Amino acid sequence: MKLIYCPGCSDMIKLTLRKRSCACKKSWGKYTDNLNAVIGGIAIPIGISNSSFVDALWKRPQEGLGSRFEAFIIPKVCPTVEQR
Repeated sequence: MKLIYCPGCSDMIKLTLRKRSCACKKSWGKYTDNLNAVIGGIAIPIGISNSSFVDALWKRPQEGLGSRFEAFIIPKVCPTVEQR
């Protein structure tokens, strides 16, 4: 799963096939297919490991600190994210 973070307004937005922008309109992005995305403005791309996320959902506790999953900052040069 890919998201973008906008350092201008602190919005975090999940990418979809439709272009989406943050509240301040300084960051935008969209999927171009099921894997690749294009982002622009001052957007910082974030990745979430799908398998790690689903595993954390299944292990969700009734109370306490919750389940952890793997998230990461996508590097500036990445074959699946085009930055404009």
